[in-house]
Amino acid sequence: MAPVIPFLGIISAAIGAVAAIQQGRAADRAAKYNAQIAEQNATVARQQASAAAEQQRRENVRRLGSIRANVAGSGLSLEGSALDILEESATEAELQRQNIIYEGEVRATGQQGQAALSRAEGRTARTTGYLRAGSSLLGAATEYYTQNPLKRG
Repeated sequence: MAPVIPFLGIISAAIGAVAAIQQGRAADRAAKYNAQIAEQNATVARQQASAAAEQQRRENVRRLGSIRANVAGSGLSLEGSALDILEESATEAELQRQNIIYEGEVRATGQQGQAALSRAEGRTARTTGYLRAGSSLLGAATEYYTQNPLKRG
C-alpha cells in the first residue's frame, strides 16, 4: 500500500492544477464579458450624448428664432446691440451642445478604460491559473522526489 501513497500526492496536484487552470479561464471569460458590457456602455453613452446634443440643437434653433421674432416684433433691426445679443445667445447655445457631446465622450472613454482593465484582469487571471497549476505540479514532483529519491549510482 505504501507505493501508492506518493502517487496520491501527484494525482492531487494534477487535479489542483486542472482546477487552477479552469479557474483562471473562467475568470478570463468573466472579464471578457465585463469588457463587452463596458464597450456597449461606451456606445450607449455616445448615442445618448448625440441624441441629447441634437435635442439641444433643436432647442437652440427654436430659442434663437424666438429671439429674432421678438427683436423684429419690437421694431428693432438686427444690428448693434440686438445683433450682439443674438450672437451671444447663439454662441452660448452651441457651447451647451458641445458640452453635451464632450460629457458623453468622457463617459464613453471611462467605459472603454474599464473594458481595457477588465481584459487585462482576465489575462492576469488566466496567467495566474497556469502559474498556480505549474506550482502545484512542481511542488508535488519535489515532494515525490524527496520521499522517493532515485537510486544513485
